[in-house]
Amino acid sequence: MVKMSIIGVTRAAVFRFLLTEWRGRLRIAGMFHKIKWLFISVAILLFILLVLFLIFPDRLPRRVPGDIEDNRFLLDTVVSIKLYQSGRKDVLDEAFTLIESYENQLSRHKSGSEISRINTAEAGMPTAVSDTTRGLIKTALKYAEISGSSFDPTVAPLVDLWGIGSENPRIPTDAEIADVLPLVDYTSVVIDDDAGTVMMGKNGMALDLGGIAKGWIADRVGEFLIRNGEEHFLINLGGNVLVHGGKPGKKGNSAFKIGVQNPFEKRGLYLGFFTLDEGSVVSSGIYERYFESGGIRYHHILSTKDGYPVENDLAAVTILSKKSVDGDALSTTVFILGLDAGMKLVLSLEGIEAALVTRKGEVVLTPGAEEIFEKR
Repeated sequence: MVKMSIIGVTRAAVFRFLLTEWRGRLRIAGMFHKIKWLFISVAILLFILLVLFLIFPDRLPRRVPGDIEDNRFLLDTVVSIKLYQSGRKDVLDEAFTLIESYENQLSRHKSGSEISRINTAEAGMPTAVSDTTRGLIKTALKYAEISGSSFDPTVAPLVDLWGIGSENPRIPTDAEIADVLPLVDYTSVVIDDDAGTVMMGKNGMALDLGGIAKGWIADRVGEFLIRNGEEHFLINLGGNVLVHGGKPGKKGNSAFKIGVQNPFEKRGLYLGFFTLDEGSVVSSGIYERYFESGGIRYHHILSTKDGYPVENDLAAVTILSKKSVDGDALSTTVFILGLDAGMKLVLSLEGIEAALVTRKGEVVLTPGAEEIFEKR
């Protein structure tokens, strides 16, 4: 009986040992099973992300803190946008896409653009266009009226006659100029907002919004960046500069420094700098687009009165404004008007400041511009 009891106890002990041992092994096996599936799940997720990155590299948000900048050739110039501190490449890419879409809509040189369709329609035939295009044309017509037609968005036939900026610029004859001058007439542009159309009153008329479109586009891009949370940025559309929020640094924000080109020197040589936290700086002058013939320089800013490049006491004009569209139109307008009439117009407009560079190299500043100008 004692022997049987010992055997029973031994069997029970062995059974308990084996049961405990297998339970431990099962728990370990279960843990390894869970770990294995965890690794498999992570591997699958990483594989999916890799595939998405390869297929849609520009659709994935990238937020790496730091300044980010890009330069592309759009609007017939080098366009530069710099975002400070955000590192948002997705937002930067979308800003350039927005510029390209506006160019396709507003450039008269783009086949199928709304401006191109207006220009190729017969006189008296309304062309349906977007609210955007009609709004920009109305702004251009407003400045044509303010300037007494010195600025005129229907200058395209005259621009084409000279071809300044193209591969084959030339000096047209007086007879050729006389033929196209009657077509430069902003009062013959008819806008019907109810019907959503624009109509040209004379055959041969054509719109050229090159003197105002870049400023308008800069404003739209600035609004887009602000909507997307960008607090500090610089937009440069080839001479149309728009800044916002100051330039961030280790010791806080500082003002942007925008150079005023010396019209008598090569690009990048400045007469001085404007310092500002936000706003627009736009310049126009004899140094931008021109050709030379017989020792004479023929620049691209044409007089709507006699059809020739404007000759007066100014070599360059820089306009400071809140909206870049105002600076764009006014820089051309003031240049055409000349020193006295141009300065009188600027001083009559609220929120507009200017720097006018004379042919003698003198820099004439409005009071507000003088406060933020640093002479070089």
